Order: sequence, then structure tokens, then C-alpha cells
Amino acid sequence: MMSAPMPGMDHRDPTLAEATAVVGHAIAEARRLGIAVSVAVCGREGRLVAFSKMDGAGCMTARRAIGKAVASAISGEPSEVMHPAGDVLFGSIVEGEGTAAFHARGRIALRRDGEQIGAVGVFGDASNDRQDLACATAGSDALQPPVFAPCA
Repeated sequence: MMSAPMPGMDHRDPTLAEATAVVGHAIAEARRLGIAVSVAVCGREGRLVAFSKMDGAGCMTARRAIGKAVASAISGEPSEVMHPAGDVLFGSIVEGEGTAAFHARGRIALRRDGEQIGAVGVFGDASNDRQDLACATAGSDALQPPVFAPCA
């Protein structure tokens, strides 16, 4: 179970513990796939909560991972849903944060108790979109409640 949010913080964004777990799960999947990626977790408004760049991941992977997380956080949509470029919502949030939204596979909205709390974005130089999405999916699984097998 993840730690409870601290008093005074926005409870609708991921906690640092949640975001760190998402990053850890995504990196574990990247290692399993044999790729080096950057992973970013943003809150609902596209503000960065946690980030990690694996050894061997290229220098530009950071911006693209953050951009993917921002795109999904502000739209609430997974990679497969693409909104038109120039959308007013995208423009206002991206301008305010100074980060370009990057609309490509490898991004997933994060949910807690059914409510969107942010997003994860993954990008690697040598990875493909399916691998980025697999890593993002593995990361989002960190927020799922554990499933316990019934006792026999």
C-alpha cells in the first residue's frame, strides 16, 4: 500500500511514493525488454512529480518522456487517442509549464480509485512505440491494488 498524501498537498495528484513506484515498475519492464528509457510521472496538470533516465538512454529521451506524460495528463487519454494539434487546452497548459506535449505511444493516464491523478510517459532512443507503451503500462500497474489469492 502506498503512503498517504501529506496534509496540505493536492490529493488528486500522485504522491512521491506512488510516482516513484510507477517509475520503478516502468524501469523494471525496460530492463526485462533490454532497452534504456527515460520515465516521467506528472500530476493532472502536467507538473513533473518523478523522473528517471536509465544509464544508456539518450539525452533527448528526457524531454520526450516528460512530453508524453504531459500530453496524457492534460488529456486524460492513453497513447492511442490523439487530439488535434493547437487545441486550446493543450496550448494553455503547455505554455504555462514550458514543456512540449509529445503525442505518441508510450503514455498512460494514471488513476487512483477510478479518478485520474496524472500520467506516465516513457521514451527510449532504441525502443519502439510498443516497448514504450509496455513500460508505461507496467508503471501504471504499480497503482493497482494487490490481488490476494484465497486461502485454501
